[in-house]
Amino acid sequence: MIIDYHTIDLFPLKFKYVIKLNFPEIIGEKRSVYLDIHNKAWEKKHKINNNFYLTKNKISLEKYNYQKNFDIIYFDAFSPEKQPELWTIDIFKKLYNLLNSNGFIVTYCAKGIVKRRLKSVGFKVISLEGPPGKREMIKACRIKSLKAI
Repeated sequence: MIIDYHTIDLFPLKFKYVIKLNFPEIIGEKRSVYLDIHNKAWEKKHKINNNFYLTKNKISLEKYNYQKNFDIIYFDAFSPEKQPELWTIDIFKKLYNLLNSNGFIVTYCAKGIVKRRLKSVGFKVISLEGPPGKREMIKACRIKSLKAI
């Protein structure tokens, strides 16, 4: 399986802060690999290994356009109270249209308003057990045809 991973970040963490994080130790990865990924150029596809490609997009989600569709979207925005512009019906429609049929979104946010908005766009919303320190999270599955909404 080949993973073609795209990330969107309008305000990426400065490298001087990235080097202070202990993520390589937490995930059991070599520090050099972790730092190399963070040093990769933006807006360019990078081969990380034979099974993993990375494209870093320095753009807002609102302006992001991509011609292919995705199987999974990891939606890791700040909370609706901190970034309300990323939790709107219009954003969820955009995400819906970025997914392949039967693709899905995963987010740590499990607020009722988010679930209702996802459902209104056409997602099937499933509550999952959350990671340590979080009671639940959401998996929202695209269940309709590929027609644009």
